[in-house]
Amino acid sequence: MARRRSGVVSLLTAGLLLAAVLQSPARAAATAAPALTITPTTVGNTFTAGQQVKLGFSTDATTVNWTVRDAGGTEVAKGSAPAATLNGQLTLAISAPGWYQTDLTAVGSDGTTTLGGTDFAVLSPHDFSTSTDTRIGVAGALAFGGAANPGLEAVPLMAKGGISTDRDEAFWSAAETTKGVIQFPQRYKDYKATLDANNIDFLNILDYGNSLYYPDEAPSTDEQRAAFTRYAVAAVDEWGTEHTTYELWNEWNLRDPNGAAKASPENYVALLKMVSAAVRAKHPDVKLTGPSLAVINDWQGWFTKFADLGGLDYVDAVTIHPYVQPLDPEASVTYVNTIRNIMTAHGSNKPIYITEQGWATGTNPSSVSEPTQARDLVRGHLLAYGNGVARYSSYNFMDSGTDPSNVEHRFGLVRNRLDSRGALVPKPSYVATAVLARQIDELPLIGQTRFGSNGYDVSFNAGGGQSVHAVWSATPGVVAATAPAGSTVKVTNLYGVETALTADAGGHVWVSAGPEPIYLRGAITGPMLPSSRFALSVAPEVSGDPATGTLTFTNPDPVTHAFTVTAGGGQSSGSVTAGAAVTVPVSYPAQESTGPRTYSASVNVDGRSVALLSVAGTATAPLAITGSHVLNGAGKDLLRFRVTNASSRPLTIDGVDWASGSASGTLLTGVTVASHGTSYADVELPVTAASTWSATIRRTGAAGIRATGKLNPVVAATHGVRRTVALDGVIDPGVAALPALSLTGTGTPPVQGWGGPDDLSGSLWLTHDDTNLYVSARVTDDVFAQPNRNGNIWAGDSLQLGMSAGAPGEAPQVQEIGAALTDAGTVDTWRWTPVSQAGTPSGVQAKVGRDAAAHTTTYEIAIPWTTLQFAPEDRLLSATVVINENDGTGRRGWLTWGKGVAEAKNPAGFNPVFLDPSTH
Repeated sequence: MARRRSGVVSLLTAGLLLAAVLQSPARAAATAAPALTITPTTVGNTFTAGQQVKLGFSTDATTVNWTVRDAGGTEVAKGSAPAATLNGQLTLAISAPGWYQTDLTAVGSDGTTTLGGTDFAVLSPHDFSTSTDTRIGVAGALAFGGAANPGLEAVPLMAKGGISTDRDEAFWSAAETTKGVIQFPQRYKDYKATLDANNIDFLNILDYGNSLYYPDEAPSTDEQRAAFTRYAVAAVDEWGTEHTTYELWNEWNLRDPNGAAKASPENYVALLKMVSAAVRAKHPDVKLTGPSLAVINDWQGWFTKFADLGGLDYVDAVTIHPYVQPLDPEASVTYVNTIRNIMTAHGSNKPIYITEQGWATGTNPSSVSEPTQARDLVRGHLLAYGNGVARYSSYNFMDSGTDPSNVEHRFGLVRNRLDSRGALVPKPSYVATAVLARQIDELPLIGQTRFGSNGYDVSFNAGGGQSVHAVWSATPGVVAATAPAGSTVKVTNLYGVETALTADAGGHVWVSAGPEPIYLRGAITGPMLPSSRFALSVAPEVSGDPATGTLTFTNPDPVTHAFTVTAGGGQSSGSVTAGAAVTVPVSYPAQESTGPRTYSASVNVDGRSVALLSVAGTATAPLAITGSHVLNGAGKDLLRFRVTNASSRPLTIDGVDWASGSASGTLLTGVTVASHGTSYADVELPVTAASTWSATIRRTGAAGIRATGKLNPVVAATHGVRRTVALDGVIDPGVAALPALSLTGTGTPPVQGWGGPDDLSGSLWLTHDDTNLYVSARVTDDVFAQPNRNGNIWAGDSLQLGMSAGAPGEAPQVQEIGAALTDAGTVDTWRWTPVSQAGTPSGVQAKVGRDAAAHTTTYEIAIPWTTLQFAPEDRLLSATVVINENDGTGRRGWLTWGKGVAEAKNPAGFNPVFLDPSTH
């Protein structure tokens, strides 16, 4: 988008070679930045409300700055102090339950900085020591070696988080290292004793092979199965049956499919039958579960065969692993239902356990964000319970590694022991799980109901006429909960923040239901009721500026209501008459941090706090940098860097460090970018081969803002001259006098049964002015047919354009816009991409005329540069133009100038266009 400029800096004007920039060395190496290491003094930085929060670190810096944000992205503490006075501990006066993120900046004596940070949890007190609730479990990996093992110090952290069951192993190969002698290592005994001491049950996986008996992982003969069975009996002898459940194998249907056992249900049931008989003969009260089914490949066929073979007779519960990442957990409900249907068909109503489900965080394309992991794990639990699943184990407790691109490393509820943010410090999902545990501990399920199109309400009996409702909706909206007038309904968010509401005279409270589950506790009756009574809206926030919005109260009642809205520490009051609606402003204080935000507002009506509303948003950085491949007036390559400031205040930068190939330098040193302004600088950089560029904005004490891009050579650019077009359906004489681009194509065009130029051909002109890009085309077409409208005009006679900034293949964003004279007599325009902007394109004007006698169709289209989000002074864009053909029997094909739209969506096939400043 072309933006108003303020404080523009140009380091290169037409014809001036900026040799000094190209030849200058990169910015001088800075003094070594100060060290900063996170060293938690409390295991996992997890505290109980009322306990002093102390975050440990070590540094050789002179000063330490900090900012603490809650799970909603709101800054709750900020400060700066000499490192010496802090003495390796940051003490914070924060006692409210929640998950918190702390950003630290270590500042050296010379001003150099190191950015780092850690996370911590504050949990409400809750005594799980006598709880009999075993629904919430986790895969602990306490049997593993190396950095994947969280260590025994993690077990109290599990207990504090309300985790009732640890799914873990005591591997056969480690227990029987001498044939015939089974002795479990002391480390297994130690972790079992630690689980017992912390009142955590043990879900013991009996698993994997032993090379003393056979080379493959899984047993496949009776002799091999007998050896494994001796291990299984020894395991139950060792660990007992009190607070211990056993699971036979882990994902038999997935593991070792090429081994002798072939991962087959026949071999699994043969093993299960032998183990079950032997273990139950000695320990009749044992709980043995299986088949630990991975829902992958033909899992339905596998499980059906398992049931056909009688496998359900040998287990006390069926265990499954319904992973659906990166989809939300609602997608896994069908797996549970399918398993239950197969069980029912075989006469079984035994419990179902989900013994693995999880969502990995990190940078892998299949990963999710940390807040998404938190909400999906809780929704996974609740959906499981609501659909009759008896136990649910998250995979896994601790991140098994530190590589953000490795999915297997990032399933944890807490961070890896080697993580730079601190050993075992909580991710949001740990706190969300702990809150879930506190909300439903020992409460029996009432059931699950639905509301709206994507709303869920899973309810639990809290006794004494009270219930707890876990509520969420994939489609955010406001719902009313019904409770006796004047009664209290406690609302707790995903991270444990509690708010008390009082039911109004009509017996309702109102809350926002969004993707993150919230909990309502009170004398609640009836289902959640979608409501339009209240609506909260907040405009996009720019870091450093206040976030502003509105709250609208629509009053359907026959009486006037007085109300007060509290949001962001401020209040707005008003009254709304019967049947009317009133909107009041809300504002949230400015913050320097960026990222996801949750904005909340409470509403007091007639003296009662009746509503708690929230809406999600994102705070973006005020500064952004882009790089553009541009051409000067003489057609020479330039690399143009733009720094834009979206905030309401001027901002000074230290400079922009850039590099492309062997060239590098620093630009815009000490420049102040005006409020809502742009500063730019050019580098003359001949582009003779495909390459890349990178640029980083530096600001003291702040993280760098970086951008990267591609550079491709400009080959045989088409010149689009400067000429305004009068849109009247007739090619302007001045345009017609210009050289035309042929739409006939070379060779045979991709039009079925093409009969030559009289069947379909055309001429094309591209011109421009300061406001628009103009496309003029005269098309010869023997039969005209356009039966479609709007987004389907491509299937009839029409013109389509694909456009992107820079040389072909450089820009990731493509504008695809079309125009057509429809059989209805209207001229329709449409934008297909970007998909987020699909629809009638703003500002685009098109005049299309048909001369039936001459068999010609004339297109004149004006596309504003603001619509294209392209700066015309950059003088370089890439384009393709397509003429679609329909003779009344459907689309026959097309003619095209350039490629990349009709054949395949690939902007690398576009043609380069030089926006010539001359008029002829």
